[in-house]
Amino acid sequence: MHTASRLSPLPAVALPLALCLLLAATLQLHLPLMLWDHVDLVPIYDAWQRGGLAASQFWRIHDGSHFHSAAYAVLLATTWLSGGRPWLDCVAGWAFYALLAWTLWRLVGNGWREQKLARGWWWAMLLLIAHPGHLANLQWGWQVAVFISLLGAVAPIHWLTLERPTLALNLAGVVLAVLGVLGFSTTLAVFPVALALALVALRGEWPWSRRIAFALPWLLVGGGLVAWLLAARGQPVALPGAGVLALYALNYLGGGVLRFAEDVAPWWTLLALMLAIPAAVRCRRQAQARPWLALMAFALGCALLTALGRAGSFGTDHAFVTRYASFALLFWIGWLGLMVLAWRDAGRAWRWLRPLLLVTLLFAAVNGVHLAKKAFATHQRAAAFAAQIRVDWPQLDDALLAQAYGDRADAARQRLVLLRRWGFAPFDRVAAE
Repeated sequence: MHTASRLSPLPAVALPLALCLLLAATLQLHLPLMLWDHVDLVPIYDAWQRGGLAASQFWRIHDGSHFHSAAYAVLLATTWLSGGRPWLDCVAGWAFYALLAWTLWRLVGNGWREQKLARGWWWAMLLLIAHPGHLANLQWGWQVAVFISLLGAVAPIHWLTLERPTLALNLAGVVLAVLGVLGFSTTLAVFPVALALALVALRGEWPWSRRIAFALPWLLVGGGLVAWLLAARGQPVALPGAGVLALYALNYLGGGVLRFAEDVAPWWTLLALMLAIPAAVRCRRQAQARPWLALMAFALGCALLTALGRAGSFGTDHAFVTRYASFALLFWIGWLGLMVLAWRDAGRAWRWLRPLLLVTLLFAAVNGVHLAKKAFATHQRAAAFAAQIRVDWPQLDDALLAQAYGDRADAARQRLVLLRRWGFAPFDRVAAE
């Protein structure tokens, strides 16, 4: 059997180097204080220090949308260990991302096993896996939740699409998916994907007893998590129209490669989806297609779940939030893998499809530069906020707090008092003087 490293030694060696470069960029561009939602950790940390963690917001839904308990557990530890300096939060996020990247690389090897591919396609996958678009989440310590979430989906997909998955790996996947949901509720999208992998035609070679043994934990646990989430939300969500839902989802996925061209992004994504249908039909009997289809389905599920929660309140352009790129890139990894697998030996069809793939990769590269610039600008703004808060304390300007914390400005003013008392950022420099 071929492996990713044997087929493509240079990209495999380059992956750790790319991860190290992203770590360096993360440390250089990290946000030097708790901003936006991150300030919600302060009362949880205070409760933890007082021995009242269970009565805090630790186990409760955050902002009416997500569980964050797994992320809180990581952030409480990193905040304590670093003395309130967010750089360690970002290192923790990078560690989860590195595990995600390595898992994706193994999944690519599974999806292209026994295929003699040009090395350039492996380099293309390296670009999409170690993409600069992840910096928007890596630089903000709060977003450790994103990489817990993605790892909680991608690892089970990898395990379930192995040639011989075991019941032990299946149960481990369920546990990891639960942790993913407790990082970011979007991981719920992996449950129907896992059910399809275990139960439906993708595993047609299995007897029904084995399919049910694999599917039942996903069905029971997924149903329990959905019930918990709905109960925690309380009030039902106002559903957007089908057109709004579809456009939001197309924008969401398109942002992974075309955030710099928002008018083109949904149309390019629609084209990719249309091309994926005949490719899936062509590969329907190939086990190697399972990883690619599962990644695409999961990313599409994430897009639709986010659209259900956000499109009605914020509009379809909200889908271009830079932090969604980490989810959207999984769609393009799956799409590229499927296209290469389906059409590489298709003669004339491959001759016209190959330029389309190369253009998409060019878009992804340009988008990486665009998103890296966005991350740099966000870092500069955050550094300015930190400096201004230190200088103006305790007479903080309302406009400054509104820019740094949005609708949390009033709460942030009170929580900054605790941060200063503890000597946490942005007051760590004051405490050192």
